[in-house]
Parts: sequence; structure tokens; C-alpha cells
Amino acid sequence: MNKKILYVGIAIAIVIASISAVLYNTMTVPPSASTSKYIENNLILKQKLSEQGISMSSPIRLQTKDEIQKYCSFFADSEKQKLVEYCTSTELKDSNGKFLGNIHMVGLKDVPQMVLVLIQTDPYMSQIDSVKKVFDTTTQELVCNCWDANKPDSFANIGDWIEGLRHFHTSDTKPHSKSKQIVLEGKTLQLELTTNTEGYLWQLYIYT
Repeated sequence: MNKKILYVGIAIAIVIASISAVLYNTMTVPPSASTSKYIENNLILKQKLSEQGISMSSPIRLQTKDEIQKYCSFFADSEKQKLVEYCTSTELKDSNGKFLGNIHMVGLKDVPQMVLVLIQTDPYMSQIDSVKKVFDTTTQELVCNCWDANKPDSFANIGDWIEGLRHFHTSDTKPHSKSKQIVLEGKTLQLELTTNTEGYLWQLYIYT
């Protein structure tokens, strides 16, 4: 397995790669009752994404301060970052085995408080269908299957929400764009899109 490490900057997140197989062997710990929600969420996503032709790896579990600081520093606010006690990270690949991105879950040991989904596309956004599948599946399974009933911000579905940010971002020259925050079932969702050297990095944040 090629070594891939993900770095997320304070201003923007840039996918360089995923964590190496060595980390899977050395940092994976046996599941416990306090981490069962992380396990449950990852298993559900793995199953549902496979039905969409997208493979998801088993999660790396990170829980020491050093591990979290190195691989799960997602908050610019140092006080928020201090609250992170546990983190899981998985890798996504398309039906051809090509790397797409990662799904990270962070929070307290007994419950995730933020889910971060990152998908890297090329400059032509030829992987936009994968972005829609992953973001739609993650939202339906970890938030609710209620978008159609609510149509937040007047978007008929998540695909339209993604296309809205795509149009906004590509019609401007700024390297980073954000959607409005959307609240569903007590959870806050936000899309971000960043232009990088590989093309475009799509980011979906889900906050509890």
C-alpha cells in the first residue's frame, strides 16, 4: 500500500494521501463499549457505500494525545481541539480501486461529535458523481433520511446543494469557498470546496 498521509491546514484542508498500512497494524485497538458508536457508524457507512460501488477501509483508531495531534488536528481553535479524545480515520476508493479521500470521525470516546468527509477530484471534477454518492450516503446514514422533506436552503437534494457550491466556486477566483450552514435533526452540515494542485478538494462537515 502506498504511503498516504492527510494534512489539514488551519485555513484550508489539502489531501496529500492516506495513512500507511503500518498505522493500521500498530494503532488499531480492540473495540470497547465506549467506542461502539464509532464502530457502528463506520460499519454502516462501509456497507452502504459498497452498495454505491465505493469501498471503505476498516477504521484506524487513534486515541493517544500524540496520535490525535499528528493525524486528527482538524480544529483551528486550540480549545476545541483539546476536547478531542478519540478519532477514527478510513480511506475511500472508487470501483477501479482509485483513491478518493477519507472519512474522519472525532469527539469524545463514547460519541463522535464531528464527521469530516474529504473527496479529492481532478481539475475537471470527473469524480463529481462519487462526491455526490459519498456525501449523500453519509448524510442519510449519520444525520437523517429527511432532506427531501425539508429541502434546506431550497435545494431539492444533496446533489443540487453540491452543484450550487460548485457553480459558486468555479465562477470566482478565490481558492476556498463555503456553503451556508444547514441544520437537520439537530446536526449542522456545511460544504467547503478548495482549489489545490490536484484539482479540487470537497469537504463535508457534520457537527453534532
